[in-house]
Amino acid sequence: MTEHERYLFDLRGYLVVENALSPGEVQAANAALDQHWDQVRPRPREQSLSGRSAALQGEKGRLEATFNLLHLPRPWCEPFRQMLAHGRIVPYLHELIGTGFRLDHGPGLIAMEEGCEGHVLHGGGEPHDPSQSYVYKNGRMHNGLTVVSWQLTEVRLGDGGFCCIPGSHKANVACPQDIKLWEAHRDCVVQVAAPAGSAVLFTEALTHGTLPWRGQAQRRSILYKYSPGFLAWGGVPSHPQEFLDELTPNQRAVLAPPFRPNRPVVET
Repeated sequence: MTEHERYLFDLRGYLVVENALSPGEVQAANAALDQHWDQVRPRPREQSLSGRSAALQGEKGRLEATFNLLHLPRPWCEPFRQMLAHGRIVPYLHELIGTGFRLDHGPGLIAMEEGCEGHVLHGGGEPHDPSQSYVYKNGRMHNGLTVVSWQLTEVRLGDGGFCCIPGSHKANVACPQDIKLWEAHRDCVVQVAAPAGSAVLFTEALTHGTLPWRGQAQRRSILYKYSPGFLAWGGVPSHPQEFLDELTPNQRAVLAPPFRPNRPVVET
């Protein structure tokens, strides 16, 4: 990370890394989704994420994949397997989480079309959650659960989508519920714009959510959530050996279960 990136992440709790994916990588990932789009479903209305907030409600739920992106048949799985330990992002994860980081859960697709509802804001520095925390100590950042959100389509200011309260990962007071519902002090909530091919990195300790989608073009984001190598937040998934045999050493290292001693390290 550069001096500016380190400062901005510590200050805000998130960072937009542009050109993290090449145009060819973006095209391949979108083509894989297009090939399986008949298996993408809107979130059921009874599972609404808006928290019954009038400000976050929409005409429909966001779109989610009903399949595992890593287990798609070849060649459609390749773009998402490459994102597991992508060389453009690994140095950031080494600095934000530490060497030996692991994939806690994901990848997951979040797609939105005009009229899709928002997601009530959640997370934050208070109340303290050891597995979703942010600490700066001994000259470096220490993050718990940390997200890499790959942007496969452009998100412009005013479109909606990912939003957060910058700096809230270090908050000492819990966020009031009406702010989480985007019904009060909207000025403290920032919608994050990012070009296609960007990676939005953020700590789960950041108060964040989703604003209703107003963009005319479709939003497509792929989220991978990483943890320190000794920690699990979302459980420990098991993978068939034949699947692991198809992966690179770096990809297998990211999928190793949580433990500390002699943990495999993703090489840069």
